[in-house]
Amino acid sequence: MADHDSKPLTLDDILRPLAIAVIIDHKVKSVEQTAFLNQGRGLLEFFGHEQPSDAVMTEWFSNISEQLEEQLWEKGGNTIVLRALTRFKGDAACEAVFDAMVAISLADDKFVREESRLIRTAATLYGYPLPPLRIDR
Repeated sequence: MADHDSKPLTLDDILRPLAIAVIIDHKVKSVEQTAFLNQGRGLLEFFGHEQPSDAVMTEWFSNISEQLEEQLWEKGGNTIVLRALTRFKGDAACEAVFDAMVAISLADDKFVREESRLIRTAATLYGYPLPPLRIDR
C-alpha cells in the first residue's frame, strides 16, 4: 500500500483530482472520460481499494462534476484544487496522482491554459519540475 497520511483515502479522495483534470477546461470529452476510468482504476489499485465497475465510477463522476464545476469557477476555486491535491502524502502517492492528472489532461491531444495551471499547481505543490508541454490556444 502506498505511503499516505494516517486517515485512509476514500474513493472520493482518490478520484477527485482526476475529475478536476477532466472538467478544468470546461469540456468533458469522451476520450477524457475514458482516461479518467483507466487512471482511476490504476490509482484505486495503487491505494489498495477494490475496483469499482465503470458504471460506479461514471455515476460517481456524474454526481460530483456539477458541484466541482461550480466550486472551480468561484473565487475560491484554487482551494478546491489544493484540498484535492494535499490529501496525498509521500513521493510515490504524489507521483501517481500527478502522472494520472497529466495523462487525463493530454488524452484529447490538447493542453489548454486551464489544464496548464492545474498541472503547474500540482507540480509546484509536489516539488516537481513542469513537464515540457505546449499549451494549445
